[in-house]
Amino acid sequence: MLSQGAFKLQADAAPPRKPTAAAIAARASFVDIAAAAALGPQWSDLAADAAEPNPFYAPALLLPAFVAFGADDLRLAIIRDQNERLIALAPVAPLRGYSRLPVRYLATWMHPHCFFAAPLIRKGCEKEALAALFDLVEKDGAFFRLAHLDASGPIFAAARDVAAATGRRAADSNPYQRALLKGGFETEAYLQNALRGKKRKELRRLRNRLEEDGAVAFETLADGAALAAWTIDFLALESAGWKGREGTALACDPAAATFFADALIAAFDRGSLRFHRLTHGGKPIAMIVNFIEGGAGYSFKIAHDEAYARYSPGVMLEIEMMKTLERESGLSFIDSCARRDHPMINALWRERRTIAALNVSRRDAPSKLLFRLLTGLEKAGEARRARLSPPVRKEADDGDL
Repeated sequence: MLSQGAFKLQADAAPPRKPTAAAIAARASFVDIAAAAALGPQWSDLAADAAEPNPFYAPALLLPAFVAFGADDLRLAIIRDQNERLIALAPVAPLRGYSRLPVRYLATWMHPHCFFAAPLIRKGCEKEALAALFDLVEKDGAFFRLAHLDASGPIFAAARDVAAATGRRAADSNPYQRALLKGGFETEAYLQNALRGKKRKELRRLRNRLEEDGAVAFETLADGAALAAWTIDFLALESAGWKGREGTALACDPAAATFFADALIAAFDRGSLRFHRLTHGGKPIAMIVNFIEGGAGYSFKIAHDEAYARYSPGVMLEIEMMKTLERESGLSFIDSCARRDHPMINALWRERRTIAALNVSRRDAPSKLLFRLLTGLEKAGEARRARLSPPVRKEADDGDL
């Protein structure tokens, strides 16, 4: 792990140059993560112009993640065009063991609190950037894994095309669907279609019952001076619940808690943080953290006070949050980042997003033969796990709709 001071963005770094009409000649290289901050405003500019905006790979979240979770073998792949303009960026790290075979491969990096891993690629540069990236990792492991992509997104499609055009094999891996809320909705109309009338009536009754014992308020963080207190409240709320009992709450891991606090500060400064809470008598009973980057929203963390579980405070919070999202300018969608079988959010948000990895082979024949074996074993394993899936975990959810 590296010191926090190593990652302060350098405001005096060279500004990105304007693209020329000439065809892009992409050049890829690895840089040590300690040098990542030197990318400065070029990185921020890339994140704002990405074909698939990804706050988890924007500097506000990725730099604190490097500090908290980065290992010695983690590197940053950067791709520039012929004018030295930054057109792509992705953290990559080696992994070992695949389909129960002792192979080493390279993958886009995901720390424990990263829920989307599309490389930042400038709009219109997808194929050039991916071709350069595949060449860069060609000899570094048995194959390359692009983890956690939108299976219907431009990067997934371009990666398949580039693999085929350059004599490589490509295979999707571990696809699953998670709840998605598309922009342009009106909350009341949406809920009428999503929830039964009986359930909507029950939620109104619970809200009224709760208000009999104290004022209920929905709040959105607006003042940066209050961020530290909100962060402490969230960590306490989460650790008091089932995640705390199982040791998976952020506060159970000092590195994760520090990452959370630092990421929220950086995201607030960048303008991508959306932090909401539901209070009862002034006390937070449910809180949620979202990030919105380039019109793409990601629901990051949610917590609720289990003493209020009978009132479904998490559902109340989600519904109030939807009302604020109606007014979010340019919002294309917000991804729940939930597991595939989450009963609460799956009932509340009816759209779905398919998330999948894409594995890309090397060009040589022996590697492609091994790739076919590995992907075949993986598909067999996926089918077996689907048959043996455990039942839905109820205690993790607030308000089964």
